[in-house]
Amino acid sequence: TYDYLPHYFDFRDEDAIAELYIHDIEVGIQGTDAKAAFIKCAADEPGMTDNVVKLHRAAARASVSTGAPIMAHSRPASGTGPAQVEVLREEGVDLGRVQIAHCGDTDDVDYIEGLISSGVYVGLDRYGLDMYLPTERRNATAVELLRRGHAERIMISQDHCATIDWVPPELVEQMASAGAFDEWSMTMIFDKVLPVLREEGVWDDGVEEQILEANPRDWLAG
Repeated sequence: TYDYLPHYFDFRDEDAIAELYIHDIEVGIQGTDAKAAFIKCAADEPGMTDNVVKLHRAAARASVSTGAPIMAHSRPASGTGPAQVEVLREEGVDLGRVQIAHCGDTDDVDYIEGLISSGVYVGLDRYGLDMYLPTERRNATAVELLRRGHAERIMISQDHCATIDWVPPELVEQMASAGAFDEWSMTMIFDKVLPVLREEGVWDDGVEEQILEANPRDWLAG
């Protein structure tokens, strides 16, 4: 949630919500033996409201209890990342098991570097969604971060959805007609990003193994 909580969560405290997460991680989801591999929390345009902080603390407590990593949806335009990190830190989370997602929506390298300095991973993970930041500026940001030696804290992706059912179909069609999704695909990283990073001299086989294999593995498994 970005602010509003369903009544079920609104009337429960952080510990009670954390127990729900812990059940999904250790026992299984909705009566199945499928177990959650990581915990998701989110802050967006409203910022770190009381409800958002509540769910971050619940996620943090579940992570501390189970060892599961956390992926935190963030909104750089609202500057949510540092505040999210601080709440997780207060709860005793291992920040090396935290990814602050959507950092690539800004080309403020100092902002991203500040998050990296806390020990978290940063997601340059919305390639193709030019409505937030064009590909060229995302690539320039990635190049600068790699030149500054941050390969060990970066994850690259495109946040691609096979289907979008949370907005009306006519709006999806309107956005597509306007070119919002022209380059957005499951292969975009390999088609439009990695070749540019190689040309800029910041991508080689070692960096590729670090960012595409080691970082996700270490975040998930510790």
